[in-house]
Amino acid sequence: MEEFVNVGKRIPKMDAEEKVTGKAVYIQDLKIPGMLHGKILYSSHAHARIKSIDTSQAEKLPGVKAVLTGYNIPSVKFGVYKDNVPLKANKVCSLRDEIAAVAATDSEIAEEALRLIKVEYEILPAVFDPEEAMKEGAILIHEEHVGGKEKKPTNVLNLPKRKSRPMSSIFPGG
Repeated sequence: MEEFVNVGKRIPKMDAEEKVTGKAVYIQDLKIPGMLHGKILYSSHAHARIKSIDTSQAEKLPGVKAVLTGYNIPSVKFGVYKDNVPLKANKVCSLRDEIAAVAATDSEIAEEALRLIKVEYEILPAVFDPEEAMKEGAILIHEEHVGGKEKKPTNVLNLPKRKSRPMSSIFPGG
């Protein structure tokens, strides 16, 4: 069998000493002149319609440079199913869905700005059990998802089939 250089052997971590002594510098430790601090406002409901978002008080707070919501940014979809957007508008489908973002001159101001954002929700019925969510007639979380032979709304994602490849094509000689 071929001898591997690293597999099955202890490899010393180059940054171990800095980490255990507290000297390591992480991205959140960096301070750059003029740097802004961002905070996200998350939904406090698992399933709700967003009736309104009032950011006017947050925008007036000294030190706040920007307040974004799903209503004032482009709706760029991402994720495996291309059904997620950075900031939700109209509806939240999960507890802690992102609904607003604030950029401010320091972290405390950004946090205060989040507290000043007023969101009015219409609470919708939610489903928390995956087996219940898959049943016929279950509460729909993502009405735009369609599936099955009938192509009707469902909570079950219709992901495209992936082509499988033999392991030998991925790991030659394995």
